[in-house]
Amino acid sequence: MQGILISAKAISPNSKPYLSLDINGDIKEYQLNLDQIINIEIIEPSIKYCCGWYDISTHTNHTCPNRSEVSDRYESCFMCRNKTNFNPAFYNSTQISEQQKAYNLTPHSVYIAYFGDNLAKAGIMADSRGLTRLYEQGALLYTIVGSYKDAYDARKHEERLIGKKLSEAIRKRQKEIIFEKAFEKDKETEKFIELLKELDIKHPKVSSNLDIFSLDQGKIPVVKQLESSEPISGHIKALVGRYLIIENNSRYYGFWLEKLYGRKISIADHLEPIKPPPEQTTLL
Repeated sequence: MQGILISAKAISPNSKPYLSLDINGDIKEYQLNLDQIINIEIIEPSIKYCCGWYDISTHTNHTCPNRSEVSDRYESCFMCRNKTNFNPAFYNSTQISEQQKAYNLTPHSVYIAYFGDNLAKAGIMADSRGLTRLYEQGALLYTIVGSYKDAYDARKHEERLIGKKLSEAIRKRQKEIIFEKAFEKDKETEKFIELLKELDIKHPKVSSNLDIFSLDQGKIPVVKQLESSEPISGHIKALVGRYLIIENNSRYYGFWLEKLYGRKISIADHLEPIKPPPEQTTLL
């Protein structure tokens, strides 16, 4: 299958993960399954295309009608960004679209997402999306603090948590580091519960996404970040948010699918071996 990658759907308890590709103006889905062999090649590495626009009222992606080219700093062209008309930092803006105003007035929840090694963030999400936001971010553990009448009320409660030294955003590199060492679910759950106590969260219900993300019995292996010179090829072992974990030559590698957004790619089911680095030897 060939096309422009416009989004990667995170795994959830009710749906399998898949890649959405723009193929001549139509959106086609390429499903990702556990242990499936996948090989992804970038066909035109010097060109990045518009990923289209997103309808926040229906939570659906749409292709760019002009198939515009964009710079590396953008995912969508100016026209598609205007059609999406969504500002996640609405609380810092004096102008938001009428569409987003209506969206903001719907019920929203506040959550705390945990990624391991005491790395956690507070956030808000529209109740109409269920727990999708947590799956997209790759939260390994989480708790829902409460549900509120609208985004503005939820933001007030989120700000209180951030004021208690919780992060508002977690960088990709911070998440990668967690995967570079073994993740022990029981110990990390204890750390998360202790963190919630410090935040004065009463009787939290801690939930785990480890099994949902298709990791072996909720365990996370040591994962090496895939180098740009190495092929995106292997057996699919997990999709943590949009972080694809593959196994190749008895080693685990991680790759951010978002790096391919707007790229024309080819997907096949053959395996390209990744050569392990040479082992250091000593002279006796």
